[in-house]
Amino acid sequence: MSRLAAIVVVGIAAAFFAMDLIFGGFNAFIAVPLALLPFPVVGALLIVRVPRNPVGYLLSLSGLLFASVFALSVYAQTALVSSPALPWGDVAAAVSDASFIPAVACVVLMLLFFPSGRGLGGRWTWIEAALIAFVVALSVGGLFNDKTIEIESSGGAVLRIQNPLAIHGPLAGVIAFFAALGDPSVVVVLLGPLSLFVRYRRSSPIERQQIKWLAYSATLVLVLLVASNIAPAAIGDSAWPVVVVAFGLIPLTIGIAVLRYRLYDIDVLIRRTLVYATLSAVLLGSYVGVVALLETFLAPITAGNGIAVAVSTLAVVALFQPVRRRVQTAVDQRFYRPRYSAERTLDRFATRLRDQVDIDALERELLAAVGETVHPSHASVWLRSND
Repeated sequence: MSRLAAIVVVGIAAAFFAMDLIFGGFNAFIAVPLALLPFPVVGALLIVRVPRNPVGYLLSLSGLLFASVFALSVYAQTALVSSPALPWGDVAAAVSDASFIPAVACVVLMLLFFPSGRGLGGRWTWIEAALIAFVVALSVGGLFNDKTIEIESSGGAVLRIQNPLAIHGPLAGVIAFFAALGDPSVVVVLLGPLSLFVRYRRSSPIERQQIKWLAYSATLVLVLLVASNIAPAAIGDSAWPVVVVAFGLIPLTIGIAVLRYRLYDIDVLIRRTLVYATLSAVLLGSYVGVVALLETFLAPITAGNGIAVAVSTLAVVALFQPVRRRVQTAVDQRFYRPRYSAERTLDRFATRLRDQVDIDALERELLAAVGETVHPSHASVWLRSND
């Protein structure tokens, strides 16, 4: 049954992507649906591998809803604007318009069960049940509410149509109330990260590594998104594809976390990201500062022939290794204290090793250094006899 569900998910996702290609064309816009493909694909993989874990089903559902937003939107635009002979354009527009908020809500709901598939228990059980009811109400309200849907054509004109799926009569007020729940939904989005924070504090070391994978990719996307928005327009536009690709990393890290594939590699990734991001910022600031300073003082002599840029480049190259070592030491000392302490222990042992000649004392020093750095359950030293 799980394999059949996975096949259905992948088939629907492929159909939506084909609609994007057929009706939207292969252009820069296709990068967004392409980056969303890992959501249903990884979700289908989790459905097959861990069928009892709801994370795979929720990830697949959110991915299909996100895909429907773009695929049905380009189809509706083609059917209602470019090729009116195509059927069901107004229905496609209604479903596309109503899919985004439930897609985000499914991601939030998935975070409440990530990574083990079990809830936090206690009061969180009521929160999970309320969020499920909230997602259902949002979906019903957004799909059947009597509203105006706007469709933008390629020329910039806006076509407005009434929701063809709208329910009228006595139920219209209830549907409108459900649809209005989408307004404060930004507060509900915070439940996902909050539940992960609570789970991290309660969890075992393995679950903490799983949560780190998701937190790493989500933080990377958030940083890139904020940086692209506050950067100048030219830089922000060029960084947009990077943000889109990074968004596709989120389901991949979820798959790694749930399947427990090389969990402890995340510590290396986080450490290197912190080191090289800090190093890049320091060197970039140094480069810009040195260029500005040298051009100010050397302008009367060099007459703008690029000597300041060349000297600044050489200075940054010379600073790379010393700055990298200092940054790496600072990161290890602040965020990876066990590694920093282990390096200090090995340095002290190496210093004593140069001066120590007594075999018994050397054995004690060696066992102490191994115990502090590796923390084995047992350690012993074997010495070959002269015989």
